[in-house]
Amino acid sequence: MEKLTRILSEVFQLKVEELKDELTMEEIKSWDSLTHMNLITSIEGSLPVVFSMEEIMAMTDLKTIRAIVKEKLS
Repeated sequence: MEKLTRILSEVFQLKVEELKDELTMEEIKSWDSLTHMNLITSIEGSLPVVFSMEEIMAMTDLKTIRAIVKEKLS
């Protein structure tokens, strides 16, 4: 999950310590639709996961992103 944290930090341009599970799409100023797709492609390009459209649409907060990636990696 360390790699995912690095990806989140880079894509959202936030420090690792700022990446709290409670953060949502509305609270991260840089998180728009283009950033969302950049996030998805960054995760899929760095980790052995592929997301469904439903999963991509559900990824609206950091807790959900981490949960979906964790499930895919297990």
